Amino acid sequence: MKIKVLGCYGAELKDFHSTTFLINDTLLLDAGTITSALTLDEQMNIHSILVTHSHLDHTKDILFLADNVIVGENNTSVEIISIPEVIDNLKSHLLNDKIYPDFTVLPTIEKPILQFKPIKTGEPICIDGLTVIAIPVNHAVDAVGYIIRDKKSSIVYTGDTGTTDKIWEEANKLPDLKAVFIETSFPNRLSKLAEISGHLTPSMLKDQLDKLKNPDASILVFHMKPQHLPELEHDLAEIKNRRITTLKQGEVFEF
Repeated sequence: MKIKVLGCYGAELKDFHSTTFLINDTLLLDAGTITSALTLDEQMNIHSILVTHSHLDHTKDILFLADNVIVGENNTSVEIISIPEVIDNLKSHLLNDKIYPDFTVLPTIEKPILQFKPIKTGEPICIDGLTVIAIPVNHAVDAVGYIIRDKKSSIVYTGDTGTTDKIWEEANKLPDLKAVFIETSFPNRLSKLAEISGHLTPSMLKDQLDKLKNPDASILVFHMKPQHLPELEHDLAEIKNRRITTLKQGEVFEF
């Protein structure tokens, strides 16, 4: 499984872009940064987007990807995959012909650029040879994380989450777990803001990792607020006995 970091931050500043990961060149995890990180040919290879929740920093580039793909030579639809609650939010508030054209009916209803695929939490689906399971997490809106497996390894991707339990229960069932991609947005001194907005601090991250039985899995931190990055890195360094890395854009991992 090859995973490329297209964007890994919880806000946008110059050279700091919103969260998106590209798996095996065809599948996206979230859609905060696509078109500014991939060439047009690379964008044409995208078959599916797994969306964790409807917040704009995880969905905005769905629009711009569709705008690029519709004028290209790719005649296949891109599947937008998530739980029904997330899909309903995207239909109502993003792809509604008011904020942006509704690419689920363009260029034609019969062959649209975007198609929604609702899935149920806890039920495995197959995407391009990968097994994917949505797991509910605790955020300010309806949200899920994902367990993603190939024949050799598994990874856990939390999306945006505060303190939660179910995803750790499921992670502890994975004998081949190689990495956990987990958000940590705010430094410890902003714990109240993290709590009310459904995010983690390094101290809260440590409490979450105490629920993970696998001591060898890599802990890959994303969704850092770039304006707090030095403080976040300092706080994260206080966590011992875990292999913790703060992600950087452009990095590629193979599991």
